[in-house]
Amino acid sequence: MKLTPDEFPVVMNNELRELWRLYRDPNIRRLILEVHRAREVMHAAHADALRAQYALWQKQEGNVREALQTVTDRLLTEKVRLGAMGGIPPKR
Repeated sequence: MKLTPDEFPVVMNNELRELWRLYRDPNIRRLILEVHRAREVMHAAHADALRAQYALWQKQEGNVREALQTVTDRLLTEKVRLGAMGGIPPKR
């Protein structure tokens, strides 16, 4: 099985739950939580982007700006949280 950042079998949510149940190591659980959080953020950002697209189709400029700002803020918050923008990583 090839394991590169672009080619690997997807870890499904039920597999994450099973890993959580099997492994009590705090570092494994942190990693599982990070994957879960990243998926939730991507889901929410996608929903915001769709709101912007629908507003664009309906020529609702204010709603487009609002939805795009929400996407930008959500993704920036994650970048800062992960230290990519000079943020302080969470304490261990």
